[in-house]
Amino acid sequence: MTQLASIAADAADVEAAVQDNRVPLSKVSKRHLLALFIAQSTLFMALVVPSAFSLAIKIGALDPSGRDTMLPLAIGVGATLVIFTNPVFGVLSDRTLSRWGRRRPWMIFSMVVGLLGSLVVAFAGSSVVVIVGWAIAMVGYAAGSQAIFIYLGDRLPESQRGKVMGISGAITQIGPIAGILIAGSLSTELALVFIVPAVIAFLGSIWFVLSMHDPQHNGQIPPFRIAGLLRGFYINPRKHQPFAWVLVSKFFIFACIAFNGVYGVYLLTSELGVGVTEAAGVIATISLVGIFTAIVGAVGSGWLSDKLRSRKPFLVISGLLMAVSAVMTALACNVTQFIVAGIVGTFAIGVYGAVDQALALDALPKEEGQNGRFLAVFGLANSIPQAVGPFLAGAVLALASGEYRAVWWAAAVFAVLGALTVIPIKVARPPVRVSTETAGVAPTS
Repeated sequence: MTQLASIAADAADVEAAVQDNRVPLSKVSKRHLLALFIAQSTLFMALVVPSAFSLAIKIGALDPSGRDTMLPLAIGVGATLVIFTNPVFGVLSDRTLSRWGRRRPWMIFSMVVGLLGSLVVAFAGSSVVVIVGWAIAMVGYAAGSQAIFIYLGDRLPESQRGKVMGISGAITQIGPIAGILIAGSLSTELALVFIVPAVIAFLGSIWFVLSMHDPQHNGQIPPFRIAGLLRGFYINPRKHQPFAWVLVSKFFIFACIAFNGVYGVYLLTSELGVGVTEAAGVIATISLVGIFTAIVGAVGSGWLSDKLRSRKPFLVISGLLMAVSAVMTALACNVTQFIVAGIVGTFAIGVYGAVDQALALDALPKEEGQNGRFLAVFGLANSIPQAVGPFLAGAVLALASGEYRAVWWAAAVFAVLGALTVIPIKVARPPVRVSTETAGVAPTS
């Protein structure tokens, strides 16, 4: 998820790009972005690695006969909680009057809760305790991820969004890669598989928390009402139609990703004849090779989407590529084919992750002055499919009589729907008046 000349915005641009003090957004420095990227990459390490690998190994060791049921429960219960907690945290962060700012307290909260939850999982002696611990950890890590994204919504000017989100998309691939390598090397020490990434995430966030440009909110806060809090779960799709379509597309894409992420280890070990230790190597290989495709996809698409001032073509292509990746996995007869399919998927996710977030910031109803609430709802389009996806994947597996490949065929359908629902999105881009580097009138996204 960068440093160029300032944009001389007209009155409409100023109104769309203001902080609480009504000052136009300035470029975010490279040093500050570095701190943000480190926090983001380590946070994703602690969040993604368990879902992709560590939980499957832990539950497989604790409950071999019930693993197909307990694994989606472990992933899905925590993701379900996030559906309710993230919007609440988003609304509350908009109302936070702390002298440390609005977003920083929630970042600190997320660091502590995520670490505690991971420690519970690390020392769990039963699948039930794993489910409880990972639910706590997911609430923390999801709150941290949301706090970073909301902070970017507060601080990032339009001219940096595609580039920063592109780098951000690449960075979020690096953390899980390092985490998978760590997890693979520690696969015989199940506690350390969870403790080490969690501690790294905690330490990796400290620089960002200390360097955040997050002044105390001095604007007026309306009286607190429960109804206002519940609004954190809802936007008016007719009033904010472009943003609503962004949510729909994201929902389908993340349903595809959720399906892809549940049974990968078990497909390798049960149908492709790979051992547990070797499975970590296969996933790490996909991650290591995929880092280059993800970076190319994320940074390249982010940069091009800024240059072309158009996001939609990149999202449509990435959705279709995710479908191709899922079909390739479903048809894989050996480890090589599984790896190639995974690499195609990492490229597609890199493209989507960069441009999707940039388009969301373009479509953000900034005139409402509630970035936390709207971006929390945006997060629901991620967290809801992550919550229901594992359960649906388990249902598909049951209907397919334990045939893991059926899960990837269903994932391909979701990816195609995600690509198609990008098409109706229309975001009017204001004319850009640039000092020396950029000129002209931008088309719609």
